[in-house]
Amino acid sequence: MPYAHRGESEIYYEARGTGPPLLLLEGLGYGLWMWRGQSPALEDRFRLLLVDHRGVGRSTPLTGPYSMSEFARDALAVLDAEGIDRAAVLGPSMGGFIAQSMAALDPGRVTGMILACTSSGGPTSQPIPPATWAEMTRVVPNESAIDRLRRTMSLALTPSFPRDHGAEFEGIIADRLASPTDPTQWTFQAMSSLTFDARESDARLTVRTLVTTGTEDRVVPCTNSLALYKTIPGASIALFRGQNHLHLLERAEAFNRIVEEFLLAPTDAPPFVREVD
Repeated sequence: MPYAHRGESEIYYEARGTGPPLLLLEGLGYGLWMWRGQSPALEDRFRLLLVDHRGVGRSTPLTGPYSMSEFARDALAVLDAEGIDRAAVLGPSMGGFIAQSMAALDPGRVTGMILACTSSGGPTSQPIPPATWAEMTRVVPNESAIDRLRRTMSLALTPSFPRDHGAEFEGIIADRLASPTDPTQWTFQAMSSLTFDARESDARLTVRTLVTTGTEDRVVPCTNSLALYKTIPGASIALFRGQNHLHLLERAEAFNRIVEEFLLAPTDAPPFVREVD
């Protein structure tokens, strides 16, 4: 099994496919299962590197909050382990925080960046809505692990998805059950996100960037993505109308198509605004 090493710490990752390298950075508390909608399609065009951040999967556990810059250095260590000088980066949610930190730390190593359902952090960003946070952290007496996952995962999906795509929804739940995240590790990752603030470094970025968002995101409100788009010079944006936080899972085919278009375009291609119904 491949690991990148930083001191005594090990960062687990998987490499799949062939083509230009694309680093995939998970969201808060998520494991490699997150890429169930992307890996099968994108590995035909890209060399995918799927990273388990500290605190999830087979990577070294966290012992407390960790800075996004340190998570970014872990991701850069994965590139080093593969002998890759430069790669594109796809980061949803907390993974977007890490991607922005990578671009700030070492922009020469990032050929392009896709920031999905994320923000630049800081005091001007809009936090998780109180109702969503309350439901995410609510303790229901005698609730089974699978019922808790169904309840909390639904917060990041459009309301009709579990009903209209029951088999896919249950597949997501099964993937999460097969790769559980320790609640303490989830808390450490969540605490790590609280101090993230990339507003100043984002305004200086020269990395080609695509921002994607669901217009009905109930976890990281869409206004954060719009602010990112306006802050990062020359950014493109794709708006998934009526979609929630996990638009990259619900609308995987459309999402993957836009990612491919963006990453395979000439480096001097003009930025675009795209709406996906």
